[in-house]
Amino acid sequence: MSMFKYPLLNWLIVNGIAAYYLSRQGTLDWQFSGWMGILGILVALESVSWVVISLYYFFKHKTSPNPMVKATYLVTDGPYRLSRNPMYLAFTSMSLALAFFTHSTYFLVAGLAFWLMTDLYTIPQEERFLAETFNEEWEHYRKQTRRWL
Repeated sequence: MSMFKYPLLNWLIVNGIAAYYLSRQGTLDWQFSGWMGILGILVALESVSWVVISLYYFFKHKTSPNPMVKATYLVTDGPYRLSRNPMYLAFTSMSLALAFFTHSTYFLVAGLAFWLMTDLYTIPQEERFLAETFNEEWEHYRKQTRRWL
């Protein structure tokens, strides 16, 4: 279960599997036009924005965004006011953008698989650490802010 500690790697693996199967079928075609393309572009921009803004707040508070490094500050402002996990939300929605670009449900399944791995394994481990490290501050934040959205 230690592989679930690496969310970006997990996201790359599940989406890589989806891309591999589409490629093997000869159906990995990218389309950036039409309604699906426009939706894909909008969702991709939203995803990248969440990641960039989230990273900004990590660096602003001089703590690491790497889940394998112990946090020194509990980030609760910026996108973290809306979601306790905006970067994981961004990775999940990027799978949706890939589904729009390729017109394939494979990336939807990959996004669902990533969400499940993250929600069932990665986040609970991180939350245990945060509860131990930040005690009352964590408990207040947890009660005020949803895990996803």
